[in-house]
This record gives sequence, structure tokens and C-alpha cells, in this order.
Amino acid sequence: MKKGAIEKVILRMLLQRELSGYDIYKELAMKGVKIRSNYLYMILTAMHDRGILRDHWVEGRNGPRRRLYSLSKKGEEEFRVLLKESVELVMDAFVHANLTAQDLPDHSNAVRALFAYGGIPPPTNGSKFVVTVPPFDPLICYPIAFYVLSETFPNASVFVIKPPGVKLQEDRSNLTFLDGWRHDMPLKDGFADYLMLEGFPENSSEEDVISECNRVLKDAGHLIIRHPAVMTDEKKPKFSTLGEFASRLFYDISEQDRTISVERVKQLLSRHYKKLNNIESHGNAVLFASGKKRVNGFTALKQRESHAPVQIRR
Repeated sequence: MKKGAIEKVILRMLLQRELSGYDIYKELAMKGVKIRSNYLYMILTAMHDRGILRDHWVEGRNGPRRRLYSLSKKGEEEFRVLLKESVELVMDAFVHANLTAQDLPDHSNAVRALFAYGGIPPPTNGSKFVVTVPPFDPLICYPIAFYVLSETFPNASVFVIKPPGVKLQEDRSNLTFLDGWRHDMPLKDGFADYLMLEGFPENSSEEDVISECNRVLKDAGHLIIRHPAVMTDEKKPKFSTLGEFASRLFYDISEQDRTISVERVKQLLSRHYKKLNNIESHGNAVLFASGKKRVNGFTALKQRESHAPVQIRR
């Protein structure tokens, strides 16, 4: 095994506990890594000199003193970067697999079933369907989700609100990409017949995000909130599959989306919508709301001086 690979294994071993050089040697051997002891200590010394490891001596109970190693702050950060790169590699492969999927009819059937479960009528000719997305997407089939909506409802206009800088291919006649944020959409009041919110951003409260969705929706519009189940208080910290654990890890590393309570969000929605429903589908908590109530201070946001919602025309 190369030196760099051994260093990565050592970082992982020292993440939550202190180990002596001999302890590390034994654990490497148990993992099938054959290494000379003097070469291991050379690696440990080099990592210590780079500031990745810290050490201290302890008196042995029945023997000589032991030198214990642990991760320094710099070492913890290096492990975090390593972890992020590893998870991103897996997620990139996942997204690529979804982008090249040929089973669009199956995806379309799943979307129709989701509407049926939520008791929401499907979009009709001329409907405006807005989808808001995060700047990343671990395990929610991004960006195939918008293409499936475009394919499933060809007579509707699909508007994707994406973060500035995110580039996506606009190759369908009923699909439009707009720069904006989930809490700040470049659309006028009452623009959308349907609005799908993908997760809640960390830098905005649930109230503000729901308020913005409410502003953009028509009075008779339908709100669909799709939030990863692993990012809910109801799920935390239980993981039933490796995929769920990897998904949560990605969100934690990215630090861009917040953990929510499904019950709390339902309470917020119940103040402002007449009809509510929720299910768990494909690893996501999905909430449906329709029939806006007239609530002072909620149905219309204050106009922002730096950004006024605009009407999008096709």
C-alpha cells in the first residue's frame, strides 16, 4: 500500500480515539496491510511534522511509557476534506447513472403516483410548474427530476429556480432555468399553479421559505415539499441503509441544508393552507399543501430593495 493510502487509513483510525504506534501497527495488520514498523514510524513522524497529528506520553501500568497519537485540528480538517471528496465521488457516479437512465416511463409513472397519493390533480394545458433546487443534490435524482416533470407533463411550463452559477442543459421546449434561491425567487406574486420545494436552506428559517413559496403560488395553487428523510428530526439518527448514511454525510459536509421537524413544518403549513397531506416516498418526506388561507402578513412578502420579483413570459 502506498504511503498516501496508509496516511488516509491512519486518519480514519485516529478520528475518535488515541492510539500508540504499536496499536496502529496491529490494526493495520488486522486490515491486511503489511508494513515494516520502522516505515510506519517514519510515516507517523512525517504526519506529526506536518501538524496533522499530535502526541503525548503516558506512563505504562506494567511496562515502559507509551506515545499516544491523536488528530490535531489540522488533521480533523484533512479528514473532513478526504471524506467530502470520497462522498462527492459516489454522488457524482449516482447522478451520472440517473442521467443516463433509459427508464423515463417508470419515472413518469412514479411522479403520477406521487400526485395521486397527495390528492393533487395533475397539471393541465398551460399550467406553470415551479421547481426550486439546492446548489447540490445528494440522492434525489438531480437534475433528472426536472426532465421527468417536463416529460410527464408536456403541456405544462416547468420553471427551475437554480442557484446562480449552476449550469444545466435547457433542451426541452417546456423547460426554463432561472437564477434564484429557494427563499428568494425571481417570480411575481401568484405566478405558479404548482411549486415543488426541494429541501430547506440552512441560511433561512422554515417560516421564510414557506412564506416565499406562498407568495409565488396562486390562491388555488398546490405546494409540494420534498425533503430527504435523513434530514428530519423524526428520522435522526437512525439509518437503515448505507445509502441513507452516505446521504446524511453529504448534507452534513455541505452544510447548506437544514434538518427539519416534519411535524413542525406541518404546523406551519396548517396556519396558511386548508388541505394538508404527507407521505414518505423513495427516501424523502413529501408534504402536500393546497387551498391558501388569507393570513395577514404571510400571503405577501415585503418587496426587497435589491431584488423585485419579476414576471416570466414565454
